[in-house]
This record gives sequence, C-alpha cells and structure tokens, in this order.
Amino acid sequence: MSQDTSEAGIRAEARPGGAASLGTRLILANAIITILAVAALGYYVYYRTQQSSASLADQLEANVRQQAQNELAANGDEQVASLNGFFTTVRRDITDAGASAEALLSKESYLGGSLYWNAADSLTRTSKGSWDNVAAGDPASVFMPSKTSLTDSLVQELNTLKQLDFVIPQKLKANPDAVAVYFGGPAGETLYYPDIDLANVVPADFDVTQRPWYVKAAPEENPERGAVWSDPYLDAALHGLVVTSSVPVFDSGGVFRGVIAMDIQLGRISDLVSNIHAGKTGYAFLIDRDKRLIALSPAAYIDLGVTPEQLPLGASLDPGQLPTALPADFTNLLANMSGGQSGLATITLGNTERFVLYRPVPDVDYSIGIVVPSSELLEGVIGAREQLAEASTNTTQFSLALVAVILALAMLATVLLSRGLIAPLRALTATAREITAGDLDARAEVKSRDEIGSLSQTLNTMTENFQQLVQSLEGRVRERTAALELASRDAARRAAQFEAITRVTAAIGTIRNLDELLPLVSTVISEQFGYYHVGIFVNDKGSGSTYLIAANSDGGQKMLHRRHSLKIGEQGIVGFVAARGEPRVAHHVGEDAVFFDNPDLPLTKSEAALPLRSATEITGVLDVQSTEEDAFSPDDVRILGVLANHVSLAFENAQLFEATRRSLSEAETLYRQYVREAWRGAPGDKPVAGYRFTPQGSFPLAVDELPRMASDRGAEEGAASGATLTIPIELRGEIIGELVIGGGDGTPWTQEQIDLAHAVAERVALSAENARLFEETGRRAERERLVTEITSKIRLSNDPREMMQTALEELRNALGATKVQVIPQTVSPMETRPEPRPPSGERAAASEPPPRNGAQE
Repeated sequence: MSQDTSEAGIRAEARPGGAASLGTRLILANAIITILAVAALGYYVYYRTQQSSASLADQLEANVRQQAQNELAANGDEQVASLNGFFTTVRRDITDAGASAEALLSKESYLGGSLYWNAADSLTRTSKGSWDNVAAGDPASVFMPSKTSLTDSLVQELNTLKQLDFVIPQKLKANPDAVAVYFGGPAGETLYYPDIDLANVVPADFDVTQRPWYVKAAPEENPERGAVWSDPYLDAALHGLVVTSSVPVFDSGGVFRGVIAMDIQLGRISDLVSNIHAGKTGYAFLIDRDKRLIALSPAAYIDLGVTPEQLPLGASLDPGQLPTALPADFTNLLANMSGGQSGLATITLGNTERFVLYRPVPDVDYSIGIVVPSSELLEGVIGAREQLAEASTNTTQFSLALVAVILALAMLATVLLSRGLIAPLRALTATAREITAGDLDARAEVKSRDEIGSLSQTLNTMTENFQQLVQSLEGRVRERTAALELASRDAARRAAQFEAITRVTAAIGTIRNLDELLPLVSTVISEQFGYYHVGIFVNDKGSGSTYLIAANSDGGQKMLHRRHSLKIGEQGIVGFVAARGEPRVAHHVGEDAVFFDNPDLPLTKSEAALPLRSATEITGVLDVQSTEEDAFSPDDVRILGVLANHVSLAFENAQLFEATRRSLSEAETLYRQYVREAWRGAPGDKPVAGYRFTPQGSFPLAVDELPRMASDRGAEEGAASGATLTIPIELRGEIIGELVIGGGDGTPWTQEQIDLAHAVAERVALSAENARLFEETGRRAERERLVTEITSKIRLSNDPREMMQTALEELRNALGATKVQVIPQTVSPMETRPEPRPPSGERAAASEPPPRNGAQE
C-alpha cells in the first residue's frame, strides 16, 4: 500500500502543471501508432474492396451499355431498311411510270393518231378559257391553261400520252399510299390520274411548269435525270402529310418533254414510325433535311413538352419556331440528323437520361431517331450494382470487427511493455529531483548498460560538473556584467554619434545660411561626441591660408574674433590636412611632429583633422580636439569623416543656393529692364497712347491728352467720395500703364470692387503684353518675308549688274525710298585691290541671315 502511494507521488511530481507522465505518453504513443497502422490497413482493405466493386460495376455497365447500344443500332438499321424500302418502291414506281411515258413518246408518230382518244374532239374550252375534257368516266383529267393553243403537235402528244390510261390506274390500285399520278408538259398541258375535273379545281392560267415538283425534276435542276422528292406538305384534299416524287420524261431523241410525278401520303410512314418501340417506353421520330417533322410518337410530345396542335406534322423543329425551348443537347442532335449524319447520343429529356440512335434514310434525305430511356437498357447494371454494394458492406463490417480485435490486443501489449520500461526511469527521476532540490551529493544507481544506464552515468557526471560550475559562476557573472556595462556605454556613445549625424543632416536640409549652419554643426558635434573643441576651416587659395569660420569652444570664439588662420601645408595638423586632403589623427599631440600648440586651446591632448571636399577640390578642414589622449578610435574617425562629408555638402549647397539666387535676381532685373524698354518705345510706334471707355463707346487717347487726363484724375482723386479709382497695370514688376476707373455717383469703392479692378488690371497687362509680342513677331515675320523675296529675285540672275539692279529696285520698293545708290570704294592703283565688298552694315544685311529674336535684333 505504501509503495503504491510513493509511486503515485512520484508520478504526480513528474507531471508539473498537470502534464501526463512518461508512461502515459508512451502508452498513448504506442496506441496512436497502432491505431494509425490498423486504420491504414483497414482503409487500404476498404479502398481496394470499393475500388474492385466499382471496377466490376463499371465493366459490367460498359458491357451492358455496349450490348444495349448494339441492339439499339441493329433495331435502328432494321427500321431504316424498312423505311428506305418503302421509298425505294415509290421511286421505282414513278421511274416505271416515266419509262412508260418515254416508251409511248418514242412511238408518238404511230400513237399520235385518234385510234384510242382524240384531243381535238375531246377537249373544249371552259367558260374561264382553259381547256378541259368533259367526257364522263374518263380515267384522267386533261387540262391546258388558257394561254395555250391546241396545235397539231400538242394534239399528237396528248393522244400519245393518253395511252397511260392502261398503266397508271393499275399502279394506283397496286399502291394504296399513292394519292395521284400526273404529267405536266412545257406548254402547261396536264394529265391527272384519277379524274378530279382538274379544270374546275385550278385557275384558268395555272402553269404546271412553275410547280416545285416540275422545276426540281427539270433538266436544269436535275442533270442526272433521276427521280427527285419534294418537301413534305399537308394535302389540300385532306390526304394528310404528302410528299411528291417526280422524274423527267424524254423522247427517243433525248428532247425533254415534261415531268411525271406521284403524290404519296405519309400516313403509313407515320404509322410505321409510331409503331417502332425500343425498351419499354422507347419511341421513334422522323424528320427531313430541313428539320420538318414527318412522324412523331405521342410519347415524344410529352418529353418535348408540346402538344400535337402546337407541333403538327410538317412543322419545323427549329428552336426559334417552337412554343417551348428544347434542351441544348437535343438541338445539337437535330442539327446532326438534318446534316445526314448517323450516331448514338446520350441526352436528357423530361429529367431522364435517354439514348438516341439516329440514322439517315438515304433514298429521301430523311433521318430517323429512336429514343429510349437509358435505365430500361441498363436494368441489369442496376441489380448488379446492388449486389456488389451489399457484398462490399459485408466485407467492410467484417474488416471493422477484425480491426477492433487487433487494436485491443495491441493496447494490452503496449501497457505491459510500458510498465517494464518506466520503472528505471522513475528511480532516475527521483535522483534528479534530489539534485534539483540542492543536494549535489546525490547520485543515480547504475543497474544496466542500456540507454537508461548511460543516462544515469551521464546524470552523475553532469552533477559533478555542475558542482564545479557553481563555484566559478559568481566570477563569470561579474565579468559578464562589466562587459555588458562597457558595451552599453559604447552603444550609447554610438547612438549619440548617429544622432549628431541626423541633426547635422536635418540642419543641412533646412538651413541655407552658413553663418547660422556651421556654428550649429560644431556645437552638435561637441555635445554629442563630448569633444573639447570643434572648429571648421575654409581654404583661401589666394592667400594660401585656411581660415577658421566656426567653433564651439571659448578659445575658438577668441580665434574667430581675431580671424585665426593657418598656412596651408605649413602650420599644424589643420594646415597639413588642408594641403594633402587626407585625414590625420594625433593620439598624443606632444608626439605629433606637425601639431600646432595653440595658446587658446591649452587643454588639448589629442586632435583629429578631416578634409572638406567639393568634387576633387579641398575646400576646408573639420578640426576636432579632445582633453583626453587616444580619444579617437577608428570608428570615431569614420563617423567624423561622414560628418565632414555632410559639412562639405552644406558648403556646396550654400554656394549653389547663393549662385542660383544671384542668377534669378539678375534674370528678373534684365527681364524687367527689357519690359520697361519695350513698353517705353511702344507709344512711339503708334499715335494712340491709350483708350477711354464710356457708356457712349470707346475712344483712343493721343499722347497730348495724357497730361490733361492725369490732371483730371488728380482732381477726381482728391474728391472725398473717391470717385476715381487708379490701378497700376503691372507686368513682371514693371508698371506699363494705369487703369483709371471713374465713378458716376461718387460712391466710395468697396474692397470687392477694388479687388476686381486689380484682377482686370492683371489680365489687361497679360493681354497687352501678348498683343505687343504678337505685333513684334508680325513685324519680324514681314521683314523676314521681304528679305527672302529680295534674295530669291536676286538669285534669279547670274549677271552681277542685273543682280545689283534687282537689289536696288526691290530695296527702294520695300523702303518706300525715292533714291537708292551704290557708292563703290576707290583705291589707288598701287594698292592691292581687295575683293569688292559693300559697307559693313550692308554686308551684314546681305550676307547674314535676318535676326530670329529680339536679342539678335
């Protein structure tokens, strides 16, 4: 009982903060590994079982689907053969009828007499003007339009073709689907079987040659001379949906004599298609190449969501003409069928997946489609899938039971093994707890040579080392504390130095005056670095000296007062650096050969001088002195070098700023002078010196009116009411005129009115300047044009005399002068005669290009 309690205490102490013990974690780890392994194995078995079941089901479904498709294809081919046989029979019958007509026409010379029937005796004109046979009991109706005359050749032809009475009626009896057989000739003559009194049915001008069945069978549209089919249509005689097959008729000489046609009602075709079944509820439908409906089962109307009234036979299955929208896959199927393709598709109609087999009926360019629900053809697949699913479920349940048994056995083995492994660790933990409590003399008992034994030996060695470390720990702590304090002071010093750089940089960016900037820089460096004296020297190449211009110390102020300077290259460290351009550091000034002992700085023990550069030129020196020896470390020198570069930049920025300011001031002065001179000469160009604006209009002012206006203005300005407001017209700082505004009622001017007048004066100044510049440009352009014209005319001739004469005439016309002369320069015969040239002014005008701007003028 006491042993269990002690073990429980050990386990509790080994779980600080409520953490699980090592034994518990080991059991959990083994349990997790076992569960994962068993779960992986179970999942693999389950996955393979499901995969095998699915594979078997897919193979079975593929086989059944292929068998169902083959059966459906065989059924479709059989139905296509049946339909095609029907239309082949019709084609054969109409072809035989055409052959009979051609055979009769080949004997037209013999049969054209009146042995059997005479058209001249049997045909009479009706009241409408058309021709008709009125004999009762005649097998056929004979009709000719009113425009046709009964000629001898036409009589002979009709007499011959009337022999068809012995052929056509038998064909109509033999084919119950045939509605009528008729012949049409080029002159409009028509024989129609059976006799329906055609002349009283059709108009008197009825032209059979314009009928679609005639045009389609004629040689122009039918060069092969075979039988052709018309588009299906609803018969006016209530025979339902009808299609016409027609064939051309030629005589023995190959001359086209007409077309013979047969009307076939498609009722039996509709019955055949409606009676086609596939599966339990499958059906068929028939369309032509234009998607017109030939036959459709009643079940199809339900799938398409329409009624027979909305989609009658002969109507187009074009989606745009249907009352309801067709599924997209069904629309694509119709496009394939109308294109004469064959195939097997899977579509969805009425929320049911369906197989659709479609095949063309080659004899008439029709296409039949057989629709059957896929579930009816795949019933065996569904049952097989259920059996496989049941087998898979049984396998899964057995696998789960097996996994549970394996997992229970694994957990039992894990608990037993974990207890045997944890006991030595508990003893080792108790020893470690004693050491942690401060008993460094405690040692673990080594009972084995395995990993736990090695761990016990290591714990003992660690305890001995720990005893030695504790003894030297206090000394190391003191050493590390001193090092940290030194590093902290160094970091504070570096922070102060970087702060100095930041402050100097900020001052350079905001202060342009060197007299204000440089003392601030020297003060900042002294304060942040803790140096005794900081001075800034500027080189003067003319005197060969470098002058102190800024300092922070009291001695430096005295030196500034007496304009302290050092000879470049001769006096002190500063003079050395000013000449060489290289930094120099004197860690002990008494030992430096070039050190200058300045009485104003008696406390100096070390000194550093750094050059100030502008590009490649040495402009001055940054001098730093300290009261301590070895005060300048390499890091200090580098940072001071950075500060020296910033001071050099300040010098350069200040010089550039001053140069820019002077250039801007000079430019403004020159421009104001240019504006003043330009407007001073403006009144001399024109007699108008200004304008007066009154309610009566605007009036120009001459120069002699300005004094009187000024005196009047002075009188008005003197009035208490402030009746006159005078605003200067100012352009770029120069006053070029005045805007004088006189008030009629003497009311004082408000500030808003004055501001408006100032704004108008500014606009007037700009507008006037633009107008003056435009006028000046115009004058220059005119002068350029005149010079160009004169030059062009001079170049028209190569004769110097003629060129000179042209130049004089053009110059006189341009200047409006009455007299223009050329005075040659005389030279003595003894002198070397130079090449003749005009006076300097004329040569410049002739040889130099005309000025392009005001400065050139």
